[in-house]
Amino acid sequence: MIYLLSKLFTYTLLPPALFIWGLLLAPRFRRIAILLALLLYALSTQIGSRLLLLPLENAKLPSLAKEPKIVVVLGGGYDRGVLATSAGATERILRGLLLAKEKRLGLLYTGYEAKYAKKAIERIQKGFGLQISVFYEPKSLDTYQNAKYSAKMIQARQIYLVTSAYHMPRAYRLFRHFGFLPTPIKTDYRTKPALEAWALFPKMGNLQDSYLAIHEYVGLLSLWLRGIS
Repeated sequence: MIYLLSKLFTYTLLPPALFIWGLLLAPRFRRIAILLALLLYALSTQIGSRLLLLPLENAKLPSLAKEPKIVVVLGGGYDRGVLATSAGATERILRGLLLAKEKRLGLLYTGYEAKYAKKAIERIQKGFGLQISVFYEPKSLDTYQNAKYSAKMIQARQIYLVTSAYHMPRAYRLFRHFGFLPTPIKTDYRTKPALEAWALFPKMGNLQDSYLAIHEYVGLLSLWLRGIS
């Protein structure tokens, strides 16, 4: 039920749905339409998206695991690419595999797209001559379930937690909530080292980054309301 409600909220009240509502209401509420247009512009600039993403990506989260026993990689979707996993998921996988090789540990991949991730990981391991033990948790649909089902699947509680930098604050809290002692390993940074010359011009990519950030802030608020900190 919580999963369904969160998705309903995301798809009906966050951008771009928010701006669709604004257009529908524009004839009767001109001021609201103007405010939404300005908000759309701000969220579509590199400056706007950067202001939202940086606090998430730069969040200081302590390493709780003294001796991590396994690398846990959170899923990030799939597509029709060569590896079948999305760009973000592929970067998480690569970071996790490199860490597992360096530390000589096994790896747990958690996410509903595990069957696609398995193909990608097998291809990467074969191509680069890796021999890492990889386990898969295929049932989870969101970050809450990532943590919940991982806790049921592995006994180790000291872990390296690998996910996108903007996603780490929420993932870190949820895994800690389910008894893990995570050492955060951030990857897939969305912000660039410096502003571009066109930072004030709107771009669809910036709007997508703003959406990701807003989604995370809403998720963090949801955790706070449920007493998960």
